[in-house]
Amino acid sequence: MRFHKFLLLFLPFSLLFSCSTDSKKVETVKIDHSKTQPVPVPETPAIDPKVIEAEQYSLAPGRAGKIKVNMSSDSLKKMISAENLKAVQRELEGVPYTAFELRNPKTGDNLLLLAEESCANDKCTIFRIRVLSPKFKTEKGIRVGSTFAEVKNAYALSFVGLGETDFVAVSDANKMTFTLDITNFPPKHLDRISQDEIPDSTKVTSIMLF
Repeated sequence: MRFHKFLLLFLPFSLLFSCSTDSKKVETVKIDHSKTQPVPVPETPAIDPKVIEAEQYSLAPGRAGKIKVNMSSDSLKKMISAENLKAVQRELEGVPYTAFELRNPKTGDNLLLLAEESCANDKCTIFRIRVLSPKFKTEKGIRVGSTFAEVKNAYALSFVGLGETDFVAVSDANKMTFTLDITNFPPKHLDRISQDEIPDSTKVTSIMLF
């Protein structure tokens, strides 16, 4: 009987002692935030100005920089600031039409290109682009000022002869027309000059994208 009483008294005490002992084993871990390292934020790589300029003045089938054949005239006006864009009236085979001169006032207001407009079916779009500045060049390095020899080596030509108003070399595959300077052509009618008679040194005076 005494043993049972002793046991009853001992068990609660032993449990209390056990809990007290276990509680001493629990340690609180404190984090010193002053020693933690900040998570590095990746830096956005700087865009090379030369890459931007190359894209701005790149020539490709139906495109001069960001200006594209068949884009709407409204899109062109939104893309190019008003100080760089001027609407002028031109004529094609007796039919008047509007063209947009793209100029750069910061570099002497030089004429860079003409974006020519067609407003068929009440929808005005750019139907062709005439590039006049040597700043623009194709992926093969052809630009205003390149020679006829360079053009022949770079592109297969589908037609060489008189165009609407100029003597041209046409690459249908690349949708480009290269206007040629006739100053040093043989002294004969232009419509009788063959491709073989054109001096290799003849310069390109404009490039038309269609």
